Amino acid sequence: MLRERINLIRRLNIAIDLLITAVSFLLAYSIRKNYSGEGLVEIGPITDFLWILLIVLPIWLLLFTLHGAYYSQRTTPIISIIWMVLRVVFWGGIMLFAALFVFKSFLVSRWFIGAFLVSNAVLLSVEKIAIMSWLHIIRKKGYNFRTVLIVGLGDRLKEVKDKIDQHPGWGMNVVGFVAIEPTQTNPTTYGVNRLGMLKDLPTLIHQHVIDEVIFAIPIGYIDRIEDAIRVCEEQGIKSQIAMHFYTPTIAKTYVEDMDGLPMLTYSTTPEDVGKLFCKRAFDLTAALVGLIIISPLLLIISLGVRISSSGPVFFKQRRIGLNGRVFWCYKFRSMVQNAEALQEQLETQNELSGPVFKIKKDPRVTTIGYWLRKYSLDELPQLYNVLRGDLSLVGPRPPIVDEVRRYEPWQRRRLSMRPGITGIWQVEGRSRIAEFDEWVKLDLQYIDNWSLTLDMKILLKTIPTVLSGRGAH
Repeated sequence: MLRERINLIRRLNIAIDLLITAVSFLLAYSIRKNYSGEGLVEIGPITDFLWILLIVLPIWLLLFTLHGAYYSQRTTPIISIIWMVLRVVFWGGIMLFAALFVFKSFLVSRWFIGAFLVSNAVLLSVEKIAIMSWLHIIRKKGYNFRTVLIVGLGDRLKEVKDKIDQHPGWGMNVVGFVAIEPTQTNPTTYGVNRLGMLKDLPTLIHQHVIDEVIFAIPIGYIDRIEDAIRVCEEQGIKSQIAMHFYTPTIAKTYVEDMDGLPMLTYSTTPEDVGKLFCKRAFDLTAALVGLIIISPLLLIISLGVRISSSGPVFFKQRRIGLNGRVFWCYKFRSMVQNAEALQEQLETQNELSGPVFKIKKDPRVTTIGYWLRKYSLDELPQLYNVLRGDLSLVGPRPPIVDEVRRYEPWQRRRLSMRPGITGIWQVEGRSRIAEFDEWVKLDLQYIDNWSLTLDMKILLKTIPTVLSGRGAH
């Protein structure tokens, strides 16, 4: 009966999603049909476009299924549900445009398709918020709940029980716990009744109405629960393992699927594929457009470097990128030709602590090089590195090879994200920061708090910082 009810709810959810998608399609058509903006031609009757729904609905259903929209989401935050909807509409839009291109439907109004995608994202988000809010309300009142049996001991047991108690909207009712150690003889622990020992689990499942079993145990007990998990599997009972085996201080924890093999993952860097895709897409677009727009400026600087001093126009240096990858970083040459060879003679004048080298009045800098460095014009060729994938527009500062060799272990974490042309170090400190540790902490602050919004803020702050020439040398 329970499985049939779950399947019914899943089918209703699918039907509502597809219905709202069709409604948003009709709404977008109505808006486009009745909007006579300048330069917009009148479109044909709705019957000329209904065939597009035959493409849209299967694609949307596939994407929602792949994103797990039709599985239990009791413990999923609403913001995550909305982000899932936006990802589905984004990728669905890309697939729709690809399909229209394949079918050579060039006359379909892009304004119409755009209005459909926007209205679809809004209506689906409202639908998900409304359903989740309604379910939270009725679960708090004691309806639509699931009975949970916890297998565990100690702090792990308490942690799971507390989480469930803190979120009544999840609709989870703990019926009791199963002891895993003979010493667990108390009839009640943390307000949960002891129903039996681990060996009693098959009998307890028959005696009580159990919707799911949560195993809340330390890592050393994993081998003891294998048979219990198999019992749950055989009898169609959902089982979960509270995999809080290690408490990270920096890394975020999540579960990945390696071709059917579940992997408990700890990662200190952003792992949201959708957001990282947007970051890379923006990098590519901005770098390509930027190089085209500033190409006359690049030519003028090249001529200036060539005329001002002997040597090549460009300076290339081996830098360390993502997770230790070595790449050639390109800049306009701002120093004399043998600048790297002369650095050893100037080491005593270094004004920064740690493995980096900086001095204000560096005698190796050429006349034009001073102005290039002051306004960061020497770094414009690094847009080519962005196109190659060596750099991002925003990220930690790309270090040189010798610098990395002298890193302390904690400092190497700054290599865990693709380096950037600009970053927090650029807009907050540049060369005014004398302590290398502070420099690194700024990069780690960026990694730990990364978002697309943060990238935009840094890019906007970079413009006045570069134009003013503050802290550059």
